[in-house]
Amino acid sequence: MSVTIPTRNAAATLGLCLDSVRGQSYPAIEVVVVDGGSSDGTRELALARGARVVEAAGGLLAARMVGAQVAQGEYVLLLDADQVLEPTAIQRAVALMEEKGLDMLVLEEASLPPRNLWQRLFAAHRRLIHRYLDERAFHPIRGTVLPRLFRRRLLLEALAAIPEGLRWQVVHHDHAIIYLEARKRSSRVGVLPRAVFHREPASLQEIVGRNFRYGRSLVALEGPSPYAQLVRRRDGYIWPRRLAWRDLPLALQSALLLTFLKAVQRAGLAWERARRLMMDRRREEVRA
Repeated sequence: MSVTIPTRNAAATLGLCLDSVRGQSYPAIEVVVVDGGSSDGTRELALARGARVVEAAGGLLAARMVGAQVAQGEYVLLLDADQVLEPTAIQRAVALMEEKGLDMLVLEEASLPPRNLWQRLFAAHRRLIHRYLDERAFHPIRGTVLPRLFRRRLLLEALAAIPEGLRWQVVHHDHAIIYLEARKRSSRVGVLPRAVFHREPASLQEIVGRNFRYGRSLVALEGPSPYAQLVRRRDGYIWPRRLAWRDLPLALQSALLLTFLKAVQRAGLAWERARRLMMDRRREEVRA
């Protein structure tokens, strides 16, 4: 099992993440931290905890690709630096994939105990999503969950199918793009309950900064793109298609959170469009 973790100035959360991987009941685990130029001690922290550290330029999708390429395990887990694994998650995941002949696995996700309003909204959103896990939830475009664990062979095939010009630019929707390409090649996907816990953003500043950056990156997916339908669906999702009355409070909290996040992302996209337009005009003036 290879666990790949993309990082950029993630020292505040990476330690807990790596400790959860080291504490797994499954013995044969390789940890690859793919760093994008951290300046906060992320690399040193990863090395001190026994991880292999490699460098990767470009966006989040590029880091996923580099991690998969250098991984040596039969399976690759796409973990994030702000996530914590349940102690038996990898052992149960491998057993389930072998037993069922699966190629991909969704890991049920929950939040670590929330400490403020924003973290409570994220926790409500995750609880809502994972209450409705059926075939519709696994749809690569209209679905609500994404696999994190892949057979390495399939993951490499999926990454190779992504246009080269996008591989180094995409940040937001990287995970969804990988799944879309993987699902074209295999429909053998399952779900592992009680697997991953998130350390949710601790402040409004952190939320805004991250989602503004996500929005800026969306300019790479504008224009003719094989993922236009995917982006429209993912960016348009606010309210669940099915909802039991008992889950209405969760749905309202989820909708409030998603509305805010998508507004920040749209602002980031508008800013990046304006920045690029200004740069184009300056180049034209220089040529003139």
